[in-house]
Amino acid sequence: IGILMVLGLITFVGYLASLFFAKPIFDWFERGLIKIPLVNLIYTSIKDLMGAFVGDKKKFSSPVKVQLSDTFIRLGFVTQEDMSIVGEPNMVAVYFPHSYNVSGNVFLVPKEKVTPLVGVKSSDVMKFMVSGGVSPLI
Repeated sequence: IGILMVLGLITFVGYLASLFFAKPIFDWFERGLIKIPLVNLIYTSIKDLMGAFVGDKKKFSSPVKVQLSDTFIRLGFVTQEDMSIVGEPNMVAVYFPHSYNVSGNVFLVPKEKVTPLVGVKSSDVMKFMVSGGVSPLI
């Protein structure tokens, strides 16, 4: 029981230390990064991308298939439903990830060419695309 109590106390103290000491230091460091012009662009882009994958507000939750031609279909994720801000109200922004990479492309696609994938988990679609089609769609 003593060992468990010591482990619990160490964990609790570590949690408090990270809450009161580490978080303010990271916040201060982040504010400094945001003030540097080129680093700001790269840092905020990577932070938003990582937040889209693992954050509380997952952005890649709307898997779709996009009919590009009679014989060519791509899988992707709708990231913006309304593109009126750029003068394209009948378009949606669709993110197409690259295989074996963390990069991808965003295309504005006509809404009528986009079909939601119903009954398929977005994580399975992402695994399928990033693996180059090797992982099965369950």
